[in-house]
Amino acid sequence: MKLNNRFLFGILSIVLAAAIAFIALPTIAKQTNGKTEIVHIVQPVPKGAQITSKDVQAVEVGSYNLPSNIARTAEDVVGKYAAVDLIAGDYILASKISITPISSDIVLSQIPSGKVAISLTVKTLASGLSDKLQPGDIIRIYHYMDEAKDIPELQFIKVLSVTDSKGINVDNTKEPGEDEEKLQSATITVLASPEQAKIITGLENDGVAHVALISRNNDKLAEELLDEQDKMLLELYYPEELESDEDAQGDETEQETSSDPADQEPTAPGEDENAEE
Repeated sequence: MKLNNRFLFGILSIVLAAAIAFIALPTIAKQTNGKTEIVHIVQPVPKGAQITSKDVQAVEVGSYNLPSNIARTAEDVVGKYAAVDLIAGDYILASKISITPISSDIVLSQIPSGKVAISLTVKTLASGLSDKLQPGDIIRIYHYMDEAKDIPELQFIKVLSVTDSKGINVDNTKEPGEDEEKLQSATITVLASPEQAKIITGLENDGVAHVALISRNNDKLAEELLDEQDKMLLELYYPEELESDEDAQGDETEQETSSDPADQEPTAPGEDENAEE
């Protein structure tokens, strides 16, 4: 009986070894050494841009352990839109492209509640700060028709983007290369309240709007200036709300003062003892 068990075990071992040698190993070798064709990016494609045939190229790579959602033909990606910034050499996954157009202006999807984004036309080189504006700048807007006028509602405005006549973002943070032509600013998109937006709309059809740079690369100062502008708007359009806020703050301060033990009048020595007697 023991001999039969050993014999069966030996037969099974030989069969298993044969299966590994003639079936499993060739299959693994085929998967490891196998080749397949995919497409990858050959030049940078910014987020939101439509992918063209010039942006991609078919290449042969090892098929082992490739993601299942990788693009394998140019037809899978050409005509679609980059969902992220793509660089040369990137493999194209389904998560990196979009069938529908998307906005490359992330800042426009992060507009605070109660604010709007609105654009004003740069009518002359000088009126747009000579193509020097950058996103994040704090500017002041003046109006000129028969004479230059200061506008209280537009003392401190945040720039969201600067675009050329085709709506392409202008990057004024760097100088163009030797073979690149500098884009000319045509519009300035700013963050505004509804009241400010109405005034900017009026400026578009009445005279010329000039911008002046107030602050750049100073987040703390920018926040203080924008808060000051919001307070100014409350004074101009909603003075009752501003008064109620100030009264509420005054009441809170008064309560804190009255409840502070340090502000209470000190008791004269022996006064409590005399009171008890």
